[in-house]
Amino acid sequence: MMARLMKRGEELARLARQQRLQEVAQHLRGLLGDGAVAVEEARVLVRGKGMIKRWLIDPQLRFLK
Repeated sequence: MMARLMKRGEELARLARQQRLQEVAQHLRGLLGDGAVAVEEARVLVRGKGMIKRWLIDPQLRFLK
């Protein structure tokens, strides 16, 4: 019984993490455009020319909610 509870808890945590990743990715897509943002497993990747400079200048990118 405990194993089933643990498995269910892990599944709920995984689903919550995926949902949060999608929310962060959507927020970034709104700021940067669709082509610059990709979600891979447990990471949100942002690519593009001048992205580091933009990240340093724009506080919306540095302090994501």
